[in-house]
Amino acid sequence: MKKINKPGDNLGGLLKIWALPVSSYYMDASGIHIVSDVNVYQIYCSPDSMEFSEVSEISGSGKHYNSTISGFIPNDNAALQEAIAYLEPLKWNILYIDGNGFFKLAGSISDPLRLSGSFESGKDTSSPAGFLFRFSGLTKNRAVFAQDPF
Repeated sequence: MKKINKPGDNLGGLLKIWALPVSSYYMDASGIHIVSDVNVYQIYCSPDSMEFSEVSEISGSGKHYNSTISGFIPNDNAALQEAIAYLEPLKWNILYIDGNGFFKLAGSISDPLRLSGSFESGKDTSSPAGFLFRFSGLTKNRAVFAQDPF
């Protein structure tokens, strides 16, 4: 008989995320290796705004996963706007640390994710202003666990 054991801690949310260009790393049996971090983006988000979801779907071409990493980057400014303009047209894989301290890589070299989102001003002075984003795409495999490549 196989058993799925009760976990110790089970904290939700994400702690940090990095957008990796598909050309910046490779994977082998020992894990993820970053070749160059020149175009790797560590993305700061408001606490408790980051989320990962991975929904399995079956279509005529087989099983795939709809992977989404979302969050909120506070403060609408020129530097953020320039970074978003660079990130939006390109293909990315997202490395993240979840609330339990595990690293995972969403997307792959053959199934990258794309950035979309919107700048928000809020309705009043107490509302946060910034960029509400989502990296998403269809992948053939689930996000994989990884070691800290940094």
